[in-house]
Amino acid sequence: MAAETVTCAKGNAYKLHKEHTLTDKKDVSAKPVPVESTKAIVLFIGGAGDKESYYFSGPFENVSDAKTVFDKRNDALEKAGKYKSKWLGYNEVRGKKDIQKNVLSLIPYKSCPIFIVGHSLGGWNGAHLSSVMSGWGYEIKMLVTLDPVGEGTLVWLGSDIYGDKPTPVANYWINIKAVPSRPDQSDSVADFGEKWQINSGPDINVNMNTNHANASAMFLSPIAQGRSVSDLMYDAINKETC
Repeated sequence: MAAETVTCAKGNAYKLHKEHTLTDKKDVSAKPVPVESTKAIVLFIGGAGDKESYYFSGPFENVSDAKTVFDKRNDALEKAGKYKSKWLGYNEVRGKKDIQKNVLSLIPYKSCPIFIVGHSLGGWNGAHLSSVMSGWGYEIKMLVTLDPVGEGTLVWLGSDIYGDKPTPVANYWINIKAVPSRPDQSDSVADFGEKWQINSGPDINVNMNTNHANASAMFLSPIAQGRSVSDLMYDAINKETC
């Protein structure tokens, strides 16, 4: 396959594989061979009461707010057909049938770069999703868990989440734990559900002075050398889709 070297705005050089033609000795007509185009898929997975009501509370659309900001940032890539995002509830990625119905239908081909952003119970189920999909041969480029919750027995009994602790599989994992100086009701709910205590594993693992419900702050505030999760994910997506 012929390849052309191109240089992105960041100065990185990549090989661009073009569509080429194959001809049979007895057939003089050109036969185009389609080449998969790179399209980044970002799954934003909300927690309890995010996309639908949870015990008569919500929906609050916490992670959807972060998605809206990030979609605007990727508007050019989306128009070029190189970016797609989806807002899902934590209960929409719980098991094999849910994943096949709600996730696999979004992914055009197996080598497509996948990014997962999960908040609260969505962080717990999103981490499990990274493991399940990796086992099926998909590549999770980045996993982001925003104040993940799910260790409590009571929340497990009353919510559609996995019963065992996640074992994430991703090229890069960022975890943020909300440690607010002024807790609110959302923090009480998260404490009741029991936050996932992550001491090792993530490439970036930080505490942030914000409330549990504030998924946007966790996604958009600086965490490493003045850069946010949004910045780091944006750079990774541009590298993949260049």
